[in-house]
Amino acid sequence: MTDNNRMRLRSSVSLEEREKEKLQKQKEKEEFRNRPPIQFKGKKIYIREFVDCALACDNLIKLADEAADVLVLGFDIEWPFSFQTGPGKAALIQISPDLNTCYLIQISDLKKIPKGLTVLLAHPKIRITGVNIKNDIRKLSRDFSGFDVEKIIENCVDSGVLANQVLPFQQRWSMEKLVTFLLKMTICKDNKVRMSKWHVSPLSKEQLDYAATDAYASLVLYNELKKREEQKENK
Repeated sequence: MTDNNRMRLRSSVSLEEREKEKLQKQKEKEEFRNRPPIQFKGKKIYIREFVDCALACDNLIKLADEAADVLVLGFDIEWPFSFQTGPGKAALIQISPDLNTCYLIQISDLKKIPKGLTVLLAHPKIRITGVNIKNDIRKLSRDFSGFDVEKIIENCVDSGVLANQVLPFQQRWSMEKLVTFLLKMTICKDNKVRMSKWHVSPLSKEQLDYAATDAYASLVLYNELKKREEQKENK
């Protein structure tokens, strides 16, 4: 075979490989577009009063007390954000004790975190899970003083860290990436809602749906990762 023929053959193979790669990327994009969105469809309990927060926390503490092992809470926090002034004060706490219930606790008008909530989050049989969950707790402690942040952080299970322990490769995980990879679904991260006025009460249905889905997704991801961890250990 002449050099010219070899060059033409390599060029033909290279063109074929590029075409295959292009088709594969198009297929992946199409599959991603067709993935269903993860959505919380259970009961949303929207709390705006101090006394209602205390009652809800008492109920969750009772569940933790009665739990055979630990009670895992899907957890998230929302706050307003401005490109001019940066992040605002923590405004909403979302807690999912199971896959059918989400407590949405508006804290933007409170001067301090209710004692029942700090007791709940520091409870020895409570674990709170989410992506970058420890940073959320530290922000809460910066915005509201007067509680043992380190004790609460001991109860945190970061889904991103857990994913790097369970999955065969490591990376910096976001909730969006974990939902995509683990659940083969998508999650709404529309800036119109994500960066909305979380401190203005009452919140809209769109905001409440978004917030509840984040806490719900945190619990779903935890359950999926623990399932995979158990499968890995049993191999």
